[in-house]
Amino acid sequence: MNRRFTHLLAAVAGLALVATLAACGQTKAASKAAAPVKITYWHRMTGAWNKAQQKMIDDFNASQKQYKVVAVSQGSYDALQQKIMAAAKSKTLPTMAQAPYTNIGDYVKNDFIQPWDSEMLTGANRLSASQLKDIYPSFLAAGQYQGKQYGVPYSVSTRVLFYNQDLMDQYGLTLPKTWADFAAMSAKLKPAGLTAVALDQSYDVELEGLAQQSGAKLIGANGKANLTAPTTLAAVNTLLDLRKAGMLRTAGEDGYFSVPFINQKVVFGIGSSASIPILQQQAPKGLHWGTAAIPGVDGHNGTALNGNDNVLFKGATKAQKAGAWAFQKFLLKAKNSAYWAAKSGYVPVTKAGAADATYQQHLKANPTFKAAVDASNNAFASTIFAGYTDYRNALMTTVDDTLTKNTEGKTAFTALQAKAEAILKANQSR
Repeated sequence: MNRRFTHLLAAVAGLALVATLAACGQTKAASKAAAPVKITYWHRMTGAWNKAQQKMIDDFNASQKQYKVVAVSQGSYDALQQKIMAAAKSKTLPTMAQAPYTNIGDYVKNDFIQPWDSEMLTGANRLSASQLKDIYPSFLAAGQYQGKQYGVPYSVSTRVLFYNQDLMDQYGLTLPKTWADFAAMSAKLKPAGLTAVALDQSYDVELEGLAQQSGAKLIGANGKANLTAPTTLAAVNTLLDLRKAGMLRTAGEDGYFSVPFINQKVVFGIGSSASIPILQQQAPKGLHWGTAAIPGVDGHNGTALNGNDNVLFKGATKAQKAGAWAFQKFLLKAKNSAYWAAKSGYVPVTKAGAADATYQQHLKANPTFKAAVDASNNAFASTIFAGYTDYRNALMTTVDDTLTKNTEGKTAFTALQAKAEAILKANQSR
């Protein structure tokens, strides 16, 4: 073969190889550029709750190509909290996670979460004024701390009164409007070995509701502890006196009020609206039960909100932050808020979600959820502050002392007042 022609073939082949490599490089670069931004999301949902949540995640991921939410269940509230605190120390936090809104003060103190404001309130994908107004005010307020929106409501529950219609009919009882009504049932129920009302293991949530209804939060918005206020001590005594009279029981080893309620040892129960699906699954078919508003004080029957907000961690890139907000905004859509509430037992976090046709159909088929939704208008957010975790541990110990050691209410809560003041003071200086 002609040497000159051979060199020409080699040159052509070389050019072809360069072109091929260049094309491969461009393809890989394009592929890399097109890869969706990964949004890691830690949560505590399991079982049917996890399945329903994953459907919404899959729907979001399929709705656009820019972001991909990857969810990881930690299995429980405690496990999730422990994982978050450990990840904060090792700087391996996810993009976002579920968290009780009362944790926000401690998260901010430890400097590992950031507010949603830049995306939610001022960004190009921000909520409109009407969209903000559509979120139940107390739900939105729950995630606000130091003038910023650190939490966005997601799996929110309210407190409701559960009643056994059969026992009410048998003993000629009506729905209680006040806590004093439980005491008045003693004459009819005590001879039959029945208790009027069951709570979960602690009465802390009911105490907070009673204190708020009476005009003073346990910890005020001004950061003042009101644990020895006359209204607080009166609320403590109301609960303890009912227990002493045999008309109120706490769950103890049963764990939740639902156990004695299902076993028809009590006529009423007070618990989270998230308990409704559990009762639907576990209550005997012959048990006729329903839900109503909890007893109140002078017509006020609001209670503290429970459940989770979604929070955003520091360390998220600008793209991850935008993606996390896009996902959160997707969850706030009426159809998604309605779907999640119907599947989980939590309440819709938006008024549009509650009014959604599919959710209204759900209420018709499952009327026990209506009281939970109605309670959204009267629910309130607990005060967020740095040191809340320490305070809550002290509160739970105090409640336990009154239940298991029979410590007198005033004595127990006077000691708690001192502890709370010390916690608040220590965290204000940081």
